[in-house]
Amino acid sequence: MSTTFSLKAPSTQPHIDTSCPSPGTIRVAVAGEIDLSTADVLRAGLLRTLTRHVPHRIEVDLAGITFLDCSGITALIVVAEAAARIGCQLRITNPQPNVRRILDLTGLLDAVTARFDEMPLAETRTAPASLTGSTPGNPTRPNRLLVAA
Repeated sequence: MSTTFSLKAPSTQPHIDTSCPSPGTIRVAVAGEIDLSTADVLRAGLLRTLTRHVPHRIEVDLAGITFLDCSGITALIVVAEAAARIGCQLRITNPQPNVRRILDLTGLLDAVTARFDEMPLAETRTAPASLTGSTPGNPTRPNRLLVAA
């Protein structure tokens, strides 16, 4: 008896587009699939945006995300932790119904709010040397991960 397995074709890398809709706010539109093979691209792209711009707010628009698995959720949480460490609020907007359901099932959708806090007056800030997130000896928790429906 023989068994044939069909391997899933590798996911294409997500497309990440960054804009600045208002002072202190960075909008990152992401398109594609976020899974085990692409989550690191999302995490690295968002961390790079935090490091380069050091915004007060970062809005991650998931309208173009067609699939999100647990590795993608982990990437978003790591970025939320890094944002919190530099005093930046992270907000997720426009999740597609299947992505919204995943966020709801994991408890993230109900546990967070869609509104940003009041923006502080502009100030000069720099990113800390490392925005890589938790380490085995130094676990951290996200301060706030905001999801807008």
